[in-house]
Amino acid sequence: MVAPTNVRFPEAVDERLSAYARQTGAPKSTVVVSAVREWLRMQAHPGVVFVVTVTGERRAALTAGPQVWTVAEAWLQQDKAERTAAAVADVLGLSPADVETALAYWADYQDEIDELISRHHASQDEALAAWERRRALDAI
Repeated sequence: MVAPTNVRFPEAVDERLSAYARQTGAPKSTVVVSAVREWLRMQAHPGVVFVVTVTGERRAALTAGPQVWTVAEAWLQQDKAERTAAAVADVLGLSPADVETALAYWADYQDEIDELISRHHASQDEALAAWERRRALDAI
């Protein structure tokens, strides 16, 4: 359900918003909704920011550096019996508090983060298959 909200921006803000919307090709309302959504998530999860990837996607990342999904993937790679924030922090060169920040975000947005992990695994599988096809040409 969509709830209409009337927002009045100062002229300078509206001009920058309009310019940004034109640059991205997105409607102003989409830009505003995305900005508010991200801001609310950052308020709920201090230490999380949003970054633009090379594909143009905006993804949750730690202010300490890595994207949240990479911390989640590292968490999943650890043996369950030995999995701790400190162990993952040691592997990634982060503090345990940073790992806990990423885990808290993942807990709140698990579907989103799990989907990114799945996409990353699919991309790795595709890259490996392409490499294997190329190597097969060497045998001809």
